[in-house]
Amino acid sequence: MELFKAFKDWSDQNDGQIEIFTSAGKMTAINRLKPGATQEKIEDISNFFSVSLPPDYIGFLQICNGASLFEHPEYGGEVLLYSAQDVMHYNEPTDRKIAVANIVDDRILIDLDRWHSGEEEYLLLCESMNPVDFSGHFNTNFKTWLERFIISQGEKFWYWKTDRYIF
Repeated sequence: MELFKAFKDWSDQNDGQIEIFTSAGKMTAINRLKPGATQEKIEDISNFFSVSLPPDYIGFLQICNGASLFEHPEYGGEVLLYSAQDVMHYNEPTDRKIAVANIVDDRILIDLDRWHSGEEEYLLLCESMNPVDFSGHFNTNFKTWLERFIISQGEKFWYWKTDRYIF
């Protein structure tokens, strides 16, 4: 979570405003990062689902209990990383795939069954308004996804296509 911590510190120093490059050129983006969750809130979310959550996700909540990232200064944005309270609001206690973020209609989910079976790549992608049952395996964990999302400056890097050439 070192990269995210540095990103939060950078945003906090500038009242949430940072300069980024997009396909439209340079722009000022606004980040709204909440203070970290208390230990009580973290225990509440684990108790709500009756399971422990992945340590990298808990680390995120300890640094930042929810955020809106890469907002356009005039038009806002749709990049929401849920707080512990939001996660409990948007999910049911019996859910095994829990939404932890909404990125312009894509939901980022933690698959609790994958996590508890020892899989390190437990994150799922649920596109648009599809039911959670139609989620796809993301081949990553929360920390790696968040780092890539920050490095890509809020772009949906998971849709980038590449051609690989074998020499």
